[in-house]
Amino acid sequence: MEIAFAQMNVVRGDRQANFNQVDQLITDFFASGKSADLFLLPELWSTGYALEELQSLASDGGDEEAEFLGKLARKHDIWFAGGSVAAKTSSGIYNRAQIINRRGELEAIYDKVHLVPMLNEPRYLAAGDRRCVHTIEGVRFGFAICYDLRFCEFIRKLAVDGAEVLMIPAQWPSVRSEHWKTLLQARAIENQCYLFAANSYAPGPKGFAGNSIGLGPDGSTLCRFEHETGVNSAVIDNAIVAQIRRDVPVFANRRPELY
Repeated sequence: MEIAFAQMNVVRGDRQANFNQVDQLITDFFASGKSADLFLLPELWSTGYALEELQSLASDGGDEEAEFLGKLARKHDIWFAGGSVAAKTSSGIYNRAQIINRRGELEAIYDKVHLVPMLNEPRYLAAGDRRCVHTIEGVRFGFAICYDLRFCEFIRKLAVDGAEVLMIPAQWPSVRSEHWKTLLQARAIENQCYLFAANSYAPGPKGFAGNSIGLGPDGSTLCRFEHETGVNSAVIDNAIVAQIRRDVPVFANRRPELY
């Protein structure tokens, strides 16, 4: 299976510009002769980090984004697995990752569990209350969004639940870019999972860090961007996850009764 991520300069508050950008990035990727089975987009890829405007920007249930991605999925015969949107519901607006199959159908969702108090996310967003590990063509994927990355217990539970690949869309700020890079590699190594992370990129001290990456279950870099926009990809083999977990049997040696 080949997994691709898109690193975008998400336009704050301009849904149409972001829809056009996603369409163009994916069209250009396939036009170049490259291939992929599954795409990961950044956090809040359609609206940007416009929290105070989400009441007017969010679509009902994230349905507009799901329909748009569904058309792209059918056109290019791909999955979308991660990349979150602002989904308006009767109980609030959720930061929602969408899993869309090759037929353009929404198969599963993950609502961001950990909201960022430093940025007043709890004021504008409702928190999710469940994990998501979903099987895609025989591979188990676990989903987290941005700030979730800081919670090692949460990510570990995804691996315990069977995740072989971790998918993490983000709008991670430039001011903490070293945290981003370090935590991503740590989560891949400690959970012996592939990890793909798609971050927004915007220059400047108040911008977003970029540094989207694909990591192997040993923490090795498979593909990455620094400060550019585009699509990158890598091939995974879940048999390697099983081999690494046999060679270094972290999961067999866990003693959760002590922690």
